[in-house]
Amino acid sequence: MNRPRNENHETSETFTLWEFVSISDFERPIVLSTDAARQKWRLFKRLFTRADESSTPIKPEDALQTLSEARLDQLAPPIDRHAAVDALDRALEDWLQTRPNGSPVKFIIGQAFSANEEVLARWTARHNARLITKPTVEQILENDSTWPNVPTDSQSLWVLPNLDKCFLRHAEGLSLIRRFLALALNGDLGPGIIGCADWSWTYLRRVCSLSNGNALTLQAFDGKRLSALFSQLASSAQPTGLQFLNANTGKTVLSDSREENLEVSKDLNKLAMRCRGNAEIARLFWRDSLRNEPEEATLEDSTPTTTVWVGPFTEGAVIPGSHDENVALILHALLIHNGLPAKVLTRVLPFSDYQIMDLLFNLKSLGVVHLQYDNWHVAPMGYLSSRHYLSAQNFLLDDF
Repeated sequence: MNRPRNENHETSETFTLWEFVSISDFERPIVLSTDAARQKWRLFKRLFTRADESSTPIKPEDALQTLSEARLDQLAPPIDRHAAVDALDRALEDWLQTRPNGSPVKFIIGQAFSANEEVLARWTARHNARLITKPTVEQILENDSTWPNVPTDSQSLWVLPNLDKCFLRHAEGLSLIRRFLALALNGDLGPGIIGCADWSWTYLRRVCSLSNGNALTLQAFDGKRLSALFSQLASSAQPTGLQFLNANTGKTVLSDSREENLEVSKDLNKLAMRCRGNAEIARLFWRDSLRNEPEEATLEDSTPTTTVWVGPFTEGAVIPGSHDENVALILHALLIHNGLPAKVLTRVLPFSDYQIMDLLFNLKSLGVVHLQYDNWHVAPMGYLSSRHYLSAQNFLLDDF
């Protein structure tokens, strides 16, 4: 296990933003019991006491405005996964050099929205490895013996970036993946890297008797990592003179990225805990909270110091009720398959096609799911509520 991290004394030289670790060393940010107790007490006082005039926000919500998409794309742009590819290189370096016979395969488990498949595709190109393409739905259901078309006597490195796309939760949807895993784990296909989405991995561990022993995943983003990440993202918009202040208290939320060993704000620690250490979900909640004043100058005409106000973090998309099994079944199917086309959902769910479409469009109107190309996915802003919804009905959850 990793030694506990000391966030107050860890230097920039030893701090690594992106880090792949064994699943047993994954450390999700947790809510300390004292913090939870304080939060419950604050909620209790709000119910039975009048608002204190001294608690008036520094910048009330009606005095601020949301930022344009263009400005948000400057302050919190999509995450560049190049550093994650470098981190994967570091994590696999020893294994690549030794390639032990007892460990012919390494599993790379991607948490929700971590772009695991993209990272593995880039890593594959960097190492000139053989890329195994996913099977078609027909190949899965027919247990096509020609897939994956890897010579059994080959010792060249291969990568399958999306194990989550190689099965269906269907009576005939697991034979192909079981055959493939037996060959891979026995070393018959030579050394290989297998990527898999976290919910799929949790399901497959149970139906295919897989172990976490050879599996790696990205370390969770605590408040310190989020602070460093958000500073890096914002520096592309304005390298210096940019400050992020809490709209309620006026306190600093995000410090200048050039300064070292500064205390991480409570806001970012709470965001990290709320988002379960998921960097992409946290980035989207962060974007959603950013505000400015209507009379604020444009970026080109701004003063040396530009203030961005951070409003309350929203709840994200909300699913009404908590006991609709049909809703739970469709959410669970989307998560354990890492997204599916509507026509394939009819193969794994006990509903008619029109019932499935009604459910999907209702969830889409709530912001819980979205359509990406031909695949339906749980949306990032609907992920936390979906996970809570499934947990309330005792569905199998991911490990993160």
